[in-house]
Amino acid sequence: MDFGGFSHKGKGKAKESIVLCGCGLPAKKAQGLTDENPFRRFYGCEGYKTLLDYGFFKWIDEGRPFGWQKRALLEARHKIWQKDHTIMELKKTIAKFQSDWAENAEFEEDIINGFLKLCRDVFFSSKRVRAL
Repeated sequence: MDFGGFSHKGKGKAKESIVLCGCGLPAKKAQGLTDENPFRRFYGCEGYKTLLDYGFFKWIDEGRPFGWQKRALLEARHKIWQKDHTIMELKKTIAKFQSDWAENAEFEEDIINGFLKLCRDVFFSSKRVRAL
């Protein structure tokens, strides 16, 4: 399998290698999410799972995680997924509150206007009663 060429970018800085895919574009960096390779970094074709996919793949991290490191990475991944789920649920709750608030704001205005009208009516009625 051809892993493409390497090039460098930057002037006067620490040079970062750019891995090129067989299609000539810079390979995209990504992280594994599988139980076998949690957070293990790799290069892949920019056109992955499209018609432009060259099938390019190369590990950045040569060694696989194992032992306590692998367990720690799996636990971290699980916590991240839990937090993502919590964030998604909170966003749904906020959206519902915002929607409810917008609906209630209209009702509140009607209630306040009705209350003010009632106060005026009571005030003027009491003035008329005193006048009698």
